[in-house]
Amino acid sequence: MFARPLRRWRAALGEGATWQGRFLAFPAVFAPGAPVFRAVWSEGGRRRAPATGRVLAVLRPLRWAAWLLAIALFVLVPLALLLHVSQAWLLALLALIYLPTLLAVAHLARHRVALRLAWGDLATIAFDVLACPPFALNLVRRVTLRCGLSQPVSAFADAVLDAPARARLALAMEARRALLADAGVEDSA
Repeated sequence: MFARPLRRWRAALGEGATWQGRFLAFPAVFAPGAPVFRAVWSEGGRRRAPATGRVLAVLRPLRWAAWLLAIALFVLVPLALLLHVSQAWLLALLALIYLPTLLAVAHLARHRVALRLAWGDLATIAFDVLACPPFALNLVRRVTLRCGLSQPVSAFADAVLDAPARARLALAMEARRALLADAGVEDSA
């Protein structure tokens, strides 16, 4: 997985823990609005992904909305409850939470074709984030995980990672291949 929590890209292969035969990775856990792309090592049966640069450009405004929502949910709401603010302030805070969420869904609907999101995918995402606004913190992550990378993993890694990060990724990939070879798993996605 490739994640960009702030300004630099990071690669995560999953560190040791497995679940149902998959290695668990938790990239950019505490970074709302961080794009996360899942690397697919084989291209069999995979739909063509939109251009990664285009996806990032379309989703850039949603990153700011995610941070605004995180501040509202994790700072302003507890503070308002602690200070016992009036109902008018609580309604204003609720509007501050739902307005960026609604605007983010509208933004996704407007750029649905560029992101190659089907109407069903958009409806699912919209229902999730409108029914439970904290889900909107991961809106960018959900969209980028659905889109995928538009170029091969090695080319993307060469383009976005610095030399030390590429070296760490290459070592981790070799260790993973050796681990899978020891377990008798064929080279697969």
